[in-house]
Amino acid sequence: MSTIYAQNLIDRTLSRFGPPIVAAIIVLQRLENLDLALLVLISMLVVDAILRGRRYPLHLVPLARYMLSVLVPVTGLALAYGLSQLNATSLVAPTTFVAMVGASTTSLLALWVGDRFAIERPVRTAVIGDRGFASRLRAELLENRIRSYQLIGYVDESPAEKEEAVVERDGEWLLPRLGGMSEIRAVVLNNQVDLLVVSPERPRLSIFEQTAKACLDLPVRMIEATALYENVLGHVPIGAINSAWFQYIMHPLYSPSSPLSKRLLDVVVSAALLVVAAPLMILCALAVKLEDRGPILYRQRRYGEEGREFDMIKFRTLRDDADQLLTEGRSEEEMVTRAGRLLRKGHLNELPQLLQVLRGEMSLVGPRPEPPELVERLSQVVPHYDRRALVKPGLTGWAQVRCGYAGSRIGTAWKTCHDLYYLKHRSVGLDLVILLQTFHALVEREDTEQVPAPDFILGDSAELITR
Repeated sequence: MSTIYAQNLIDRTLSRFGPPIVAAIIVLQRLENLDLALLVLISMLVVDAILRGRRYPLHLVPLARYMLSVLVPVTGLALAYGLSQLNATSLVAPTTFVAMVGASTTSLLALWVGDRFAIERPVRTAVIGDRGFASRLRAELLENRIRSYQLIGYVDESPAEKEEAVVERDGEWLLPRLGGMSEIRAVVLNNQVDLLVVSPERPRLSIFEQTAKACLDLPVRMIEATALYENVLGHVPIGAINSAWFQYIMHPLYSPSSPLSKRLLDVVVSAALLVVAAPLMILCALAVKLEDRGPILYRQRRYGEEGREFDMIKFRTLRDDADQLLTEGRSEEEMVTRAGRLLRKGHLNELPQLLQVLRGEMSLVGPRPEPPELVERLSQVVPHYDRRALVKPGLTGWAQVRCGYAGSRIGTAWKTCHDLYYLKHRSVGLDLVILLQTFHALVEREDTEQVPAPDFILGDSAELITR
């Protein structure tokens, strides 16, 4: 059995089917009713399919991953409990609670078992490409603490590098050359390779044909590097793609507008948050007003979906005359009021944007909107930056929870890598993951820029953006 198949099997049997089966058994034992047990099983499987129907790189957002692993069985059992009330024989609260505890415990245990298996038996991975790309990929896997993949070397026709164990040169660990494409079958067998990753600069068609001819009967699997980056690292390396990457937008199944389920999530969650946060928003408004008797809200022109501009609102955190003083060379930090500093620290100045989510100008999740002049400037230096406008801007987003603050061109490019990932993989399930992880990001957010090396993002073209 291949490592990849074994990992998928554990995920399917333990994470997906384990909690529903445990919950159904508990209901059957306590109530001795097969119909109710089947209702619980089916309801939990349906909720799991809706919320976790697609695979996301949840290992990058650990808090959301654990919260989701509990939320899914709890929601499934809540659905079963509500449906059962329509029948003569229904679930009772104590049994439902016990089933929730059992299913949630099983779900968390499944995560632990899956993680332990992935660490003990990582996917042995080889790159079809040069040493430079292989080293960058290995470094990013280490940077993100991904231990389920073990990069063991690279396959290249260049005979310059010796086929030796990983060596250290000038303080840097270098990956070994495993062989050339002409000996790909021997490379796979001798090194027990589970996965071959095709680097962007290699001719895909000829490599796929050659590998299929030599290894089709072996359990080894193959993937393009850009797809691996999306599946494992949760971003799109914008230096390794071209316009052809966006062909999925032209696919007949692609919907250019946000699905109804996303809009429903926006309306329900934003309305609930507005009700809960209403007293706090009143206090924030009073604090801003009493500070200097100036306006409560601050409006700033932003670039929205498909280039439509709109006024984004916040609680005002700068002096009323800040715009004029900023043009005179004063720094923004000097202009922050006492109330504004407090609001910024807790991100409370963003709360009025919940009204814009309710109105449909923004979404809860999406790329953060930027001023039009900044968008025009960045579009000239950051590849594919303008494609962010294909979806509605959001209060939070995949880039916000993964990248935090970005104040440089490289930081902006890093966030664009994640915005493009969201553009392609957006769904209600991913939105839910991002919303759950946002709570963690708000608590541990750093004001200093945290970005990887430029070649992680742009590869060999990194120099173009750092000039």
